[in-house]
Amino acid sequence: MNNRFFSRPMDRRIASAINPIALLVSLALAAFLWVIGCNKDTPTTTQVGDKPTQYQFETTGEEFLISALDEVESIADYSQRGGSVTRANLSLNALSASLPPKDRKQIISSIESDTTYIYGEVTTEGYGAVVTERHAYPKGLLLITVRKSYGKPETRIVTETKRYITYQDFLNDTSQQSNITELYGLSNDTLVTHVDRNGTIETYTFRLPVITRVTNPVDGSVRVTTRYGAAGRVRSEIRDGSGNLTQFRETYGDSTGALTTYTEYADASWRNVRTVGQADGSVYHEITSGP
Repeated sequence: MNNRFFSRPMDRRIASAINPIALLVSLALAAFLWVIGCNKDTPTTTQVGDKPTQYQFETTGEEFLISALDEVESIADYSQRGGSVTRANLSLNALSASLPPKDRKQIISSIESDTTYIYGEVTTEGYGAVVTERHAYPKGLLLITVRKSYGKPETRIVTETKRYITYQDFLNDTSQQSNITELYGLSNDTLVTHVDRNGTIETYTFRLPVITRVTNPVDGSVRVTTRYGAAGRVRSEIRDGSGNLTQFRETYGDSTGALTTYTEYADASWRNVRTVGQADGSVYHEITSGP
């Protein structure tokens, strides 16, 4: 008895119907579905050399998220370098007087031809913002980057970025590129990022951690940062190349416009930095630490 379901002529007709183009389309579709499945199950990772800097234009959701967080954390780091200031031992007026107004911007870093200034400002919505202004010459060409960062309720972080390629454009406020990035965390480890580019709002939802791996070209040390959301805040775990936890950070904004970064170190010590810009151009920062 012949147990085959199709006869030989039927087999030949089916084989002739499957042409090479159909096979290629099928293989391409299978590969596409496989990639999508991997993206759903794998954290977003940015490798060495892909990490955006203040001199590059962001293009992906991950780059907007990382760039905004790096800016806010650099503001907190600047405040730490300024000394341990607490509300108990320094009044708001005294601290405001220690930092120059906008027309006398304070230089917070200057390396060769690159210079960074910082000053305070109040947005049209009434939020106290911290503004950094970087004048740099990547590849020998002028690039001025102005970033205004502030908090919003409940715990959102906003960074407005404008980049100029000539001094005249800077004076006329004619930017080469501009965007507004707003980010916050959810209670289920999810990070949400809204980006306004040229009047179009794009939303990126990261349900898995966003990871960057950076190698120091000087000593070869590795820094791996894992970012995720929790209770409205953005949490960052920083580890070395061996997987040892070196820092834990939690960053968030509030209804005054203030930005807060809490950092816990490997030795169990901690530091909390709250920074807010003032209308007179000064920057107020409150630092507490322990143990």
